[in-house]
Amino acid sequence: MDSFNSSATLFGGFQPIPDVKNNNDVQELGKFAVAEYKAEYKKEHPGEAALLFAEVVEAQSQVVAGTNYKLLIKALEAGYLRHYKALCV
Repeated sequence: MDSFNSSATLFGGFQPIPDVKNNNDVQELGKFAVAEYKAEYKKEHPGEAALLFAEVVEAQSQVVAGTNYKLLIKALEAGYLRHYKALCV
């Protein structure tokens, strides 16, 4: 009979990334996601204020034919800190 480790990473499922506040790669990915959003937003809303990246507060990764990331990003919009979700593939 085979045993299996219930704490093993499941391929295909999203897994939490620990200590995202100190993970430079995750923070850089969050900055990139906000920059990409801002570029698209400015095309459709010229002259309007866009988001300013603050930090990634939560992240998950999914290993498939590469790695996908779900991020919860804190950003400044119109003087208010708000949370935004991003999916990076």
